[in-house]
Amino acid sequence: MKRTILFLMAAALPLMSADPKTVDAVKAAERAWASATVKGDAAALKNLLADDISYTHSNGETDTKEVFIGNLTGARKYHTIEFESLDARLYLNSGAAVVMALGRVETSQKGGQVNAARLRFVHFWIYQNGRWQLAAHQSLRLTN
Repeated sequence: MKRTILFLMAAALPLMSADPKTVDAVKAAERAWASATVKGDAAALKNLLADDISYTHSNGETDTKEVFIGNLTGARKYHTIEFESLDARLYLNSGAAVVMALGRVETSQKGGQVNAARLRFVHFWIYQNGRWQLAAHQSLRLTN
């Protein structure tokens, strides 16, 4: 029993000797997501987002992949996503990663006023289909 518990605990820990190139690849995917989101680049986002992504905004709304990408063409416009901090941790033999970030985001809704927000967000990335894909997004609005 003790061995099983120790094994499960060890499996849940990040790989302390993770390949820096893999960490850099996850961070590059994170920056590519930010760039594609601001540009409204549907083709890039179709590759970057997992088909079953759960994308929960800071207001509690949760989008599917199709809804998130579709909203970028009118309902929601991202004007900027600028990282203040960006940390990536690898898990499961580098097949999964958690990114914790702090950033400034400017958005507008349906062509309205641009609103700035400081957000803390967590992204869960998985390596599948030969690339890193964002499987979950959750953000929290902070006081400016």
